[in-house]
Parts: sequence; structure tokens; C-alpha cells
Amino acid sequence: MRPYKTVIYSFFLGGCFALIAQAIASVWSALLPGTPLEFFTGGATLVSMGVIGCVLGGLAVYQRLEEWATFGALLPFSGFAMAVGMKMLGPWTREGATLGASVWKGLWLVIWFNAVGAASCILLGLACGSLGVEPAVAAKNTSALVFPGAFLMGGILCAFFQLCYLAVRALTPKAAPVWILLFAWMCGAIAAPLGLSGTLANVFGQGFSVMIPVGGYNMYNVGVSFALGEMGEGLLHLGSFLLAVFFLFFTGLMTFVIYNAKFGRTPLHEVHLAAARRSLAELEGAAPAPACEGAVGVDFDESELQRA
Repeated sequence: MRPYKTVIYSFFLGGCFALIAQAIASVWSALLPGTPLEFFTGGATLVSMGVIGCVLGGLAVYQRLEEWATFGALLPFSGFAMAVGMKMLGPWTREGATLGASVWKGLWLVIWFNAVGAASCILLGLACGSLGVEPAVAAKNTSALVFPGAFLMGGILCAFFQLCYLAVRALTPKAAPVWILLFAWMCGAIAAPLGLSGTLANVFGQGFSVMIPVGGYNMYNVGVSFALGEMGEGLLHLGSFLLAVFFLFFTGLMTFVIYNAKFGRTPLHEVHLAAARRSLAELEGAAPAPACEGAVGVDFDESELQRA
């Protein structure tokens, strides 16, 4: 596939996921106020997107989207569940690893990615809060225009980080998507002192808030709260973040469980190849081929995420 096409596809797929997330956020915003989980409205939206990624990833569908539009699938939080699940499935299906070793691979990805990202962004927030940085932020958009706005901004962010990925790949062919995801996380914090992250979150809703950069923005705000002595608010946001991370890891684990229940230890490329053969057989009017028949040893380009 030509590189420019992946940017276009990333825009449209990322925009569609942002639009779905905006609809989900509207439901949670109506259901959670007045309940003990009112503080978790944003986290509930992220977890809901994780469930979408979990189901589609477990059925080996989301990985097709990731091959088609890399960061259109990876930048929304629905991609987190698929990424964690695939980190477990890699050694499970290709290396014959034990269950514990396979699950640890996914857990370690969750630990180091969130620990590095959160610590860095909290420290930046502490520094900016101590210096009294208070950027102007646009008012929250509560109109129906937030829906097309979410689509537009979600698409723009996914296309932008797809471009970043292509640029890095041109310099270092072995570059992994996780590098760009961590960079995207940091961008949410770096743009916060300028008021950009807050403005994007308020104006474009889930077009920003369901994307990876929102994690950096949230952790930046935790650091600012700590710097201002607002420990309760900071701990509340940090707790909400940790709760969301726990549930998103759980959705990643369920990706592994669903995939294993349906395909066992069959590698992803063999599953996709068998599906392609069945589709071809159906088009030719023949009976569909059995799952994964004759797929072993066929050269097939696996998902980029396997190298993360």
C-alpha cells in the first residue's frame, strides 16, 4: 500500500472511532451523574472503547484495520486492548510460550508504557504548576457540533501521527508503532501549558479525549494539582487514571482469551490467510476452505504491531 493512502485511511478510521466514542460519552454523561462513579465518566468512555477493541481484536478483525490504517486504529484507546492482547498472543502463537509468560508480555507493556508516560507528564505538570502557568482554555462545546468536530479532530490527529510514523520509518525502518504512541502521549502534556490540549478536549470532545494524547494531558493536570496543593483533586484524577488502566488491561486480556477460544495457537497471519482463502473460494462458488488449512509456512506480512 502506498504511504499516502495509509494517511488518508488513518484520517477516516480515526474520525469514525472518535465519532463512536462521542456517542458513548454522551450516554455515560447521562447515566453517571449523581452516582458514585460520576468522576469516572471519561474513564468509562475509554473502557467502552477498549471493549470494542477487545471484541474485534479477539475475532482477528481489528488487526486488519491496523494493517489498513495503522494509527487510525492504534491512536484511539480501542487500539490499546488490541495492542495488549497482541503482545500476549505473539509469544503464545508463534513461540509456544506458556500462559504465564504470554500474559506477562502484555502486562509489562501496560506497566512500562503507563509508568514512563505518567511519571514524565506529572513531573512536567508539577514544574508548570509551581511556576504558576495557567493557560487560557476555550469553553466546553456542548452543542451538537461536537460530533462532526470529534470526527474531524480524531481524523486529523490519527493522520498526523501516521505521518510521524512514516517519517520515522524512513529514517529507521525497524521503528515500532509503540514509539510513536509514547510520543503522542507526551504531546498531550507538552501542549497543555500552551492551553492547546485543554482547548482541543473542550471544543472537539472525544476527537481528542479518546486518543492517546489525552493520557499525557490528564497526568499533566495531576501534576498541576499536586503543585497547587490540591492533593484530593490530584489523587482523584490519578485514581481514575489507574482504574481506567486496570480495566483497559483487562480488555487486553480478554482479547487474548477470545482469540485463543476461537483460533487457539494459530498465528494471526495464518488466520487472515485462511479467511482470504475462504472468501476467494466463496467468490468462485466453491465450498469455503477449513480454518487455517494449508496456511503453515506461507510468507505473509504480519501486523506492524507484532514488532512493538
